[in-house]
Amino acid sequence: MPLPFLPRLALLLTLALPTAAPALERISAFGDNPGDLAMWIHRPKGHDGALPLVVALHGCTMSAESFDDETGLTALADAQGLMLLFPEQSEENQPRKCFRWYDEADNRPGDGESASIRNMIDHLLDSEDIDRSQIFVMGLSAGGAMSAALMADYPDLFAGGAIVAGLPYDCNRPRSFFTYAVWQYWRMMRHVQGGTYDGWDASYACGIIPPNTAVDRAPEDWARYVAELHGSAPAGWPRVSIWQGEEDETVDPDNLEELADQWTALHGLDPEAPDAEEMIAGATRKRYLDTRGVIRVETWDLPALPHAVPVDEDGAPACGIADGAYMEEGEICAVREIAQFWGLL
Repeated sequence: MPLPFLPRLALLLTLALPTAAPALERISAFGDNPGDLAMWIHRPKGHDGALPLVVALHGCTMSAESFDDETGLTALADAQGLMLLFPEQSEENQPRKCFRWYDEADNRPGDGESASIRNMIDHLLDSEDIDRSQIFVMGLSAGGAMSAALMADYPDLFAGGAIVAGLPYDCNRPRSFFTYAVWQYWRMMRHVQGGTYDGWDASYACGIIPPNTAVDRAPEDWARYVAELHGSAPAGWPRVSIWQGEEDETVDPDNLEELADQWTALHGLDPEAPDAEEMIAGATRKRYLDTRGVIRVETWDLPALPHAVPVDEDGAPACGIADGAYMEEGEICAVREIAQFWGLL
């Protein structure tokens, strides 16, 4: 016998149930936005006082929403009391939603996307209770490359950063007449095809598309590309954690060494002489210390990791979502290790 009141009862119960608050909040007005990026934030509940700020940059084809809890960042922020900022790219800016780490109009101090992200941070410094001495940036792939660009652009702003499957700053400087010719060809195709090939010149130059060969440059040259952005040396360079998987078929794994060369050289350290090296769950971690014993640079070489962020959904506490886009389940929680390196745990 039909019970016509049950559907109505179910509807009333559904309406009465509290709905979960969205993890991210859109901030529409944050000042000048020359890079035309979107701004999303996550405020942790139940934490008083000035909070550290972590800027998180998604990879290509991703969004701010897909990058937040899939990495484990949101859960970590709620547990530890971290303000999260998620800049977001659009297909109108870049067909594959990659941050434009390769374009001088977007990766120089005060220009384009770099300026937009800086203005997002300044907005939060003015409107929220943020610990100015604890501002960090991390990203995956194109987001990792853009993290390197932001630390290069604003070294006095960031206390530290993390680059996951990323690239050295300015890796797409032409190496020879041949690479310069290929670079110019892809630049032309970008305009002819209406943006379809946007970034392919840099991808070829930096070891992303075939032949997937990283640029091999001397540490002092890598460091010079960053240092020449500034009239005088900053008070200090950000501390950097660098992550790369050997099974990465998108970014040449040799970029791990080139990134280490760039950031150890900036810190005045020898990339060939790590102060500590150990195996952790199959990964090799190297650490480079300054004269005071502070870890300035660390590298994580993960033999089985593809183009992804390491997460540990089965760990205690759980970290990330194993079936998320560009996430790889294992025994290492990248965001937790990075936060510990920054001194946030």
